[in-house]
Parts: sequence; C-alpha cells; structure tokens
Amino acid sequence: MTDTADRRRHDEPEMTPLGRIVDQIKASGRRQPDDDAVAAVDELFPPPEERLEYLVRFMALIVLSAAIAGFGLLADSAGVVIGAMLVAPLMTPILAAAAATVRADNRLLARSMVTIVLGTAGAVAIGYLVSVLAGDSVSATSQLPGELAGRTYPGLLDLGVAVSAGAAAGYIVPRRSAVSALPGVGIAVALVPPLATVGITWQLGRSTDAWNAMLLFLTNLAAIIFSASVMLLLAGFRPRVRQSRRRLATRLAVTLTAVVVVAVPLGVHTQIKLEDSRLNLVVAEVVEEWDPSAQVVDLDAKLDDGRASVELLMSGPNEPDQIWTLAEEIRDRTGRVVEMDVRYQQNARFQVTAR
Repeated sequence: MTDTADRRRHDEPEMTPLGRIVDQIKASGRRQPDDDAVAAVDELFPPPEERLEYLVRFMALIVLSAAIAGFGLLADSAGVVIGAMLVAPLMTPILAAAAATVRADNRLLARSMVTIVLGTAGAVAIGYLVSVLAGDSVSATSQLPGELAGRTYPGLLDLGVAVSAGAAAGYIVPRRSAVSALPGVGIAVALVPPLATVGITWQLGRSTDAWNAMLLFLTNLAAIIFSASVMLLLAGFRPRVRQSRRRLATRLAVTLTAVVVVAVPLGVHTQIKLEDSRLNLVVAEVVEEWDPSAQVVDLDAKLDDGRASVELLMSGPNEPDQIWTLAEEIRDRTGRVVEMDVRYQQNARFQVTAR
C-alpha cells in the first residue's frame, strides 16, 4: 500500500511556481478575514452619526495639506511637500472606495466617491488661491520650480508607484500590526500635491500642465483603488451576498479599465521622455567631440513637432569656432531638423598685483 502511494506521488508532475500561485489564489477565495481585520476595514467608513463631523475634519485637513503643498511647491521645497503628504487625508476615502468595491456595496462606494470629489475640488481650489497669493515669482519666469514641474509630466513609472503603493495599503489596512507603515504609503504616492499643482498651473494659465497634473492624480486614484481591492480580495473580503459577486467582477473590470485608459497617455509621455533623453546624450557627445576643452553648463534638448530644439550653454578656454557645425552634426545623427540656441562663455583668468 505504501509502495503504491509512493509510486503515485512519484508519477504526479511537480507543480510549477505559477501553479502554486494559482492554488494560493484559489485558496484565498475560501479564506475568511478574522473579526479584527473586518473591524479595521469597517473603521474606514464613519458611522451615520459621525459623518458630518468626519466630513468637516476631512475638509479642514484637505485645506491645510493643500496650502502646505502649494507653498512648498512654489518654494521648491521637497521637505515641505512631504509634510503636506503626511497631513493629507485623501488616502482614507480612497481605501474606503476599494473596500466598498470588494463588498459590492453601492451606498458606501457612492459616499466614498463623493468624499473624494469634495477633497479633489477643495485641494485644487486651495492651490489656485495659493498661486494668487504667492505665484508672482513663478509667472515672471518661463521655468516652473522643480517640485512643481515634476508633477506636470507623469509617466509609466508613476503608474508603477501607484499600483505598488495601493497594494501595500490594501495589505496594511486589515492588519493593525502593520498600520504604522501606512504613512509611508502616503509619502510614496502623492495625492494632494498633484491637485495643488493643478490649481497653481491653472491660475498661471498653463492649461496643459494643469491637465497633466490632474492625470497624475487620476493615475494614483485608479491604480490605488484597483490594487488595494485586489489585496483585500486576497485577504478574504468579498460581498456577503453571492448574487453581488457578479457586480464585484464588473466593478473590478471598470477600475482596471480606468487604469488602462490612464496608462495610454502615460506611455506616450514616457516615450517622449526617452526620446528627449537620447537627444540630450547625442548633443553632449557632439559637443565633446567638437571641442574636448568645452564644458556643458546647461543643456535642454527636446523633440518638438519633429524638430530637435536645443538650448545649450557652454564654457571653455578657447574662442568658439564654427558653432554651426554642431547643428549639422546633430542633424546628421538624428535625421531631424535642428534649431539651436547656443551661448558660449569664454573662461578668462587674471592675476593682478597692486603695490
């Protein structure tokens, strides 16, 4: 009997890593969260008698965090912006929306989304007001501060951060022992700073930058809800009524579709960034070959409507010679029309003695 059982086990094919993952997912479909995990997730939803108080507190924190973020963005202070992320309360209703999604509870989902919309509008309005009060220094220049500009051109890396952060949040919420890590998720995926950026750039008349900053927020919103919902499902949360499970699949499909939709412009942005990076490398190489003694002080090269637009500041000990050959070499290497704005600073050294 033992020999037969051993032979049967020997004849069975060894399970692949993918097969083990599939088995774990199937097992999670039978898993039930314990009472403590259920209570932790329930805390995302304020009880009826506390909704008004919760909403007032939520909007007060939105106003304060958006103001901190707005002034920090204009001051180009990363530390201040991080502080705004810690104050921002938007993660709670977003996780509540994820929990309502896996429970297929339309009422709780609607309340969570209304809270998110109110917070979104409030943060944008405060960003606009901050720009009215302190945005003159930015409007007087063509360059946005680095912290502000960094939130006006999101790419696929931002989507990856949002998916990972949402998964981390979905893992943490039902586990009280890990709740101390939740502020780290808030720092990793910025929610209020992009909204403050929308208000600031809107007030400055930069509609494209405002749209891109809103795209960053929508990316974070869709990705967090989707990945947090998946983690809550794996933790055993699901609709209490079996008939609601079909609605759950529909909601997850809608959320995933939203993630895919925002991924399209993010992919375009990422491709443009990669092409601009390659162009910058080509320009730097051409300058080094043109005059090894010249030093690139500032370089901004980008593709614009099929043309290579290059702004270059160089310094060197020699008199510049035949700068037009730089444009021709870049044209030959890239196959594009090149428009260059070159400034050359000749280094001069003086030694003077006065007696």
